[in-house]
Amino acid sequence: MANLEFNKEMRTQWIVFVGIFFMCFSAMGLGSNSFGIFTVPITEALGMPRATYNMFETVSKIVGMVMAAMFSTIYRKVGPKGSVLIAGGGYIVQYILFAMADSLPLLLVGGFFAGIGYTFAAQMTVFAVIPPWFKKGAGTITSILSACNTFGTTVWTYFLVRWLSTQGYKPALLYSAGIMAVMCVISALLVKASPDDPLYGHVVKTEKKAIGNVAPESNMLAPVTNRELLKLPIMWMCIAIYFIVAGIGHPMTANIPAFASAKGFSVATGAASYALCYALMGPCKIVVGIIKDRFGGAKIAVPLVFACFIIACLGVMLPIPEKYYIIVGAAHGMGGTMSQLLIAFIVLDTFGRYYHPGQIGLCLVMFNIGRAIGMPAVHIEYDMTGRYTITMAVFIALALVVVALTFMALYAGRKWQDKRDMELGIAKEQAATGN
Repeated sequence: MANLEFNKEMRTQWIVFVGIFFMCFSAMGLGSNSFGIFTVPITEALGMPRATYNMFETVSKIVGMVMAAMFSTIYRKVGPKGSVLIAGGGYIVQYILFAMADSLPLLLVGGFFAGIGYTFAAQMTVFAVIPPWFKKGAGTITSILSACNTFGTTVWTYFLVRWLSTQGYKPALLYSAGIMAVMCVISALLVKASPDDPLYGHVVKTEKKAIGNVAPESNMLAPVTNRELLKLPIMWMCIAIYFIVAGIGHPMTANIPAFASAKGFSVATGAASYALCYALMGPCKIVVGIIKDRFGGAKIAVPLVFACFIIACLGVMLPIPEKYYIIVGAAHGMGGTMSQLLIAFIVLDTFGRYYHPGQIGLCLVMFNIGRAIGMPAVHIEYDMTGRYTITMAVFIALALVVVALTFMALYAGRKWQDKRDMELGIAKEQAATGN
């Protein structure tokens, strides 16, 4: 009987995985990552400057920060199914509004819904649903799902190019909205909360008790409010890690061609290194997840990933022959996995059995701020000197700070978990004795 229950649980795990895969493949692969292909046709059709058009991105980022801070509260009310539908729904509304838009106001409203969709699709729903189901393999599974975003982008870009050339951008937007609607409904039908879900598991337990089943005990006593979390030093360590990584990670990835140009290398060299970085990043995400699960958690994965990031920085900083610039893209294929994926693993390991996705939500608020600061700041030295030497030295120093903060957070997290265990044990004993 126990074996049958175990097999049933395994089947449920993989059904949930497939459901989240559909969400990542559509909402992220099509809704988010592929959307840049519409910039040129929309701005040309509306006769709108691209700087004006991109104001919707600013709205999206502001909304995303607010939604990330509110995620745990919303998720406790809507659960996995609602979270998936919000992820897809945000992008569906955005695509429909952009197909209807003939001026800036509708684009800004679309950006509002894109911010909602991105928050729920990019990371929050994945790290809310998957860890409670895959306790020992959460790193590998979440990294596979993260890699499938890139796979989805490749697939959908092919179709979008064909639709744009034959149908125009408005039908392409509407076709995309329809596809996302179908796939996210399928996703919502497949996903469900684990009884051990720290934010929504109480609903599953109540349902099981109603039909006479005995639900397993879970970590329902974890701190779940933002106010409680912000009182913890380890929470601020994680927030600092997110802020620094956002400030160095995305600017490094996005500017690999610009760094090549500053060294006097050809456009082809910069493009090749950039393409190699993205080609390797998907498989490297899976490798990082396996390392996290099999070889000691974040404390092993973090030094490895940041060592690769530092190698990429040195490739930009030091005088090297042009033919070796490809090393920058190759090294940052692994180093770039630190952005969101690896640092989410740090939060997962820091809080351990008391992890819940609201912790990542708070960190993502600062992540967006760090990214907004890092993108323009990366070019300050170049505008003054035509080089990125000091910039890369600062990146390396900040990478070392993140590694140090990581080990501090993991150590303090273990102590905090032990303290929390003791407090909850005392509370349980007092409740049992009536004192």
